[in-house]
Amino acid sequence: MTDLDVIERPPCALYFDPENPRLVDKSFAIEDQEKILGWLWRNKSVNELVDSILANGFWKHEELFVIEEGGHLIVVEGNRRLAAVKILSDPALRKQLRIQLESDPTQEVLDSIQTLPVIRATRERLWGFVGFKHINGAQAWDSIAKAEYVFRVRRDFGLSLAKIASGIGDRHETVTRLYRGYVVLRQAQDEINFDPNDTLHRRFPFSHLWTALGYRSVREYLSVGAADLENEAPVPHERRGALEHLMRWLFGSVSQEIEPKIRRQNPDLRHLAQALSEPKGVALLEDGNQLSVALDASRGDARLFRAALTRAETSAKESMRFVSTGFSGEEDLVETAKKLVKLAKSLHRHMTSNES
Repeated sequence: MTDLDVIERPPCALYFDPENPRLVDKSFAIEDQEKILGWLWRNKSVNELVDSILANGFWKHEELFVIEEGGHLIVVEGNRRLAAVKILSDPALRKQLRIQLESDPTQEVLDSIQTLPVIRATRERLWGFVGFKHINGAQAWDSIAKAEYVFRVRRDFGLSLAKIASGIGDRHETVTRLYRGYVVLRQAQDEINFDPNDTLHRRFPFSHLWTALGYRSVREYLSVGAADLENEAPVPHERRGALEHLMRWLFGSVSQEIEPKIRRQNPDLRHLAQALSEPKGVALLEDGNQLSVALDASRGDARLFRAALTRAETSAKESMRFVSTGFSGEEDLVETAKKLVKLAKSLHRHMTSNES
């Protein structure tokens, strides 16, 4: 962006961007400037920037990037910095938002924020710079904000996911995975009334969804191919029930008192994908059984038998390690050992009789 001229504008002439991906699902309009400022202050650590400017003044090399829409200069990149400056510039605003500073800004600090350096461009020209900084760079948004941004760039500018990935230097398919998760999330919100705020998690774990879609068995359960996930509504109408099941397994529901199957992404997502790879596992999950039950059913009796027998051998070896120091003649433990001998003989008899 170095070929664009830097101009100075007073903070009062600059507007927060209601389309900022940080504000995803907040439905702010351009008129809601004070609401946007209040939300940024409460949720996006603007206080850290306030403290920095109080101590050092505003760094003039940190330009804000703006576009002109509807007669307004809207800040596309630098909304948190603009929020910090507006808070420091306006005591009445601080009082209204109940913001207390550790110290009042000095005259030197106030002079540094009388005007701000801005670069004017268009959203289309800025998308790569903003995307690199907040998706692939050091100042990353959370994953759902990243996905929202990728979705908007693709929708508004007609770019392929490969072009977007190339434009921001993404070599790890992050753009593709975020986009796939976001279009499925939007479809769930539109078609089955899924509410991200109705989950049992403190913060909506969006990564569960786009990570799950990386598993073939999950995509097959939804009847979507990899190419389908580049559409804005990839899940077929007749698989809306499957989509509802998946969202509940991943996230649960407070209002419906449904516990999520996924407590930790690793290994729970892998186990869910494995359970969905077999009809028995699918049926048990859809009937409301625990993930562990569906997982065992999907593994089949042969694998379960081998795993159980291996665990038994490991446990017996572990007991032998401690028998000299951990056993003091307890009768109940002697009885347990006798039962194990009896079970082992019976197991061996069944196994060798099957061989003959």
